[in-house]
Amino acid sequence: MQTDFLVIGSGIAGLTYALKVANACPDKTITIVTKTQSDETNTKYAQGGIAAVMDFDKDSFNKHIEDTLIAGDGLCNKEIVEIVVKEGVERIQEIIEWGAKFDKDKE
Repeated sequence: MQTDFLVIGSGIAGLTYALKVANACPDKTITIVTKTQSDETNTKYAQGGIAAVMDFDKDSFNKHIEDTLIAGDGLCNKEIVEIVVKEGVERIQEIIEWGAKFDKDKE
């Protein structure tokens, strides 16, 4: 089998990448490989949700960056953490526009 792009994983990261490649390179083939069924992903079972700065009156990028670096226990690249935290809101909005649905209350 030949493919132009091989995406390993059918979670949110893999599918987002595949969609972006498909839009940027409509004449190329994309193959997505997953470990079991296409909907059996860590994304599906993530119960903690997605953490992003949604209210700058109550939250900040610096708080999220600090929390992530502490949780990463020295394994995180600070520059990458800063990029991910600062672009988080935009990426969340993007997947909502594609049709992703999130629980928005505590219940």
